Amino acid sequence: MKNVFFQNNIAWKYSMFLIFLFISNVFISSCSDDEVDNPIKGTHWMIVEDVVSLQTGDEMTINPIFSSTEAENLEYVWTSSDPEILKIIEDNGTNVKVEGMKAGKAFIKVESPGETKRLSKVISVTVKQSPLRILAIGNSFSQDAVEQYLYELLKAEGIEAVIGNMYIGGCSLETHWANANGNQAKYSYRKIENGSKTTKANTTLEAALKDDKWDYISLQQVSGKSGQYDTYKPYLSNLVNYVKGRAINKYMKLMLHQTWAYASYSNHADFKNYDNDQMTMYRAIVNAVNEAASDQKINIIIPAGTAIQNGRTSFIGDNFTRLDNGDATRYYHLETTYGRYTAACVWFEKITGKNVVGNTYAPKGLDEKTIKVAQTAAHMAVQSPNTVTELVDLKKRVDSDVLTAPIYVDFGSPTITSATPWNNYTSSVSAAPLLLSDAKANATNVSVRVAGGFTSVYNGTSGEPDKVMVADEVEFPMSAWKDGIIVSGTANAGDTEPATVEVTGLSSANKYNFTILAVRFGGSKAARTSEYTLKGKNTIGPKEIRTGLKLGTNDGEYATFEEVPYGEYITKFENVEPTADGKVVIEVVGLSGAATEGHLNALSIRQVQ
Repeated sequence: MKNVFFQNNIAWKYSMFLIFLFISNVFISSCSDDEVDNPIKGTHWMIVEDVVSLQTGDEMTINPIFSSTEAENLEYVWTSSDPEILKIIEDNGTNVKVEGMKAGKAFIKVESPGETKRLSKVISVTVKQSPLRILAIGNSFSQDAVEQYLYELLKAEGIEAVIGNMYIGGCSLETHWANANGNQAKYSYRKIENGSKTTKANTTLEAALKDDKWDYISLQQVSGKSGQYDTYKPYLSNLVNYVKGRAINKYMKLMLHQTWAYASYSNHADFKNYDNDQMTMYRAIVNAVNEAASDQKINIIIPAGTAIQNGRTSFIGDNFTRLDNGDATRYYHLETTYGRYTAACVWFEKITGKNVVGNTYAPKGLDEKTIKVAQTAAHMAVQSPNTVTELVDLKKRVDSDVLTAPIYVDFGSPTITSATPWNNYTSSVSAAPLLLSDAKANATNVSVRVAGGFTSVYNGTSGEPDKVMVADEVEFPMSAWKDGIIVSGTANAGDTEPATVEVTGLSSANKYNFTILAVRFGGSKAARTSEYTLKGKNTIGPKEIRTGLKLGTNDGEYATFEEVPYGEYITKFENVEPTADGKVVIEVVGLSGAATEGHLNALSIRQVQ
């Protein structure tokens, strides 16, 4: 609390009065007509600042200086010109405590109505908007939602903010309560202030709660239990009481963070709690969070889960979560650009009440259509938090289905990627669809994903020459043909189901030429054989590629790279017609070789004109 305070020593007062009399107009007095020539004798006066300022939510005590005990003992009344801006919360006569309610300017007046000529003073008070202070108590899901883009969204609207996140990966309400109850210093306290992020390890919940005057504090259940209301009890109730008892802002508002359902192809261990079904999980989360909020009288729910589900109805599809490298449970954390941006947009709109659609901030690299998906998905979630809103106007990434340039896809290692115009698909497991751009770097409606069956990523061997393979009018750089994805363990072609890649977003009204390249450097050309079949409106194939490529002087080897007949390492499928819903499936089988491996290194898709 701020104090406007002056000393109360009488001798000091009179000496200061003489100084103030000549250099400023910060005093007022009351005197009779015959005392005009002697303004000090018999005069009552006070000294107080003319202009003061404070922030919204802050309290301030104004303490005038009086000329005498007699003046100090007079009755005084304080009034505010606008209580909605500046509220008097304690009138003590000789001083007053006020609170800044909202940004603006008001006047505080003090007067002694009993004086013949009233002893009074008007003080101008400027109330400045304090930063919006938001604290999340959560885990990696709150990290996804608030640590990246929320500050920038607020700043774009002229709102200064302080954002905190009390982070423990995979932390449940039960663990949060155990940490709070035992005052355990187990959190990573991330705080964004003035655009800079700091991290403090080994922090207690109590320390974070008392670190700032948080306007909003959110709680959430761990994702796998977020749709099971029985897991909220009694921990949420205990945490609510704990937070209320320690928050230092008397106007603090509690929130519940509604988390999102996993990708439909996620292999998170807790997905089975919802029959491995995305919509089942989503509905369970909505119901559990609503019930928890009602029980605990929490009036604010951040519907991030609904926003993500809304976004999945757009051209982005079920592509809002990411593959975490080294994580055995994949596709539940948000994709790091538009995924996290969508969640941040929900937090922005729900807290500020401002429509996020049209906000000028977006992460670098996002095109206008993707930005619109994120903002619209968030806005509609705030408007209808309990149901999925179809983004009917955002079903396509671009308006035209015509491919004016070919599409190039490089399959393989995340550490061996090809530069533009190549699209890099860096996973061998069933994964999110990759939205593709064409050879002129234009966005398309086409996407590709591994649907299943591949066993590993092939990183190449060593000694591959940095040469370009040219086949079917396509220049395949070394980064594209060196690595790939593999299906292995097939003794004979019919022993197991083939590995599959899905290409979607094609036009059923058009035909396409597919060129597949598969190379394994270091083996003779007879060492491995891969078989490919394409299935669209009709089935084409199978066709084979002998993938081995070895340089040397023995049989089955090429003396130099320049002698390699590159056409041996590709196969073409011409005039392929997609299914009615625009899909073509590529099947890959390993036919022969030491590990009977089937390879897929690179792909070209060209519309037949």
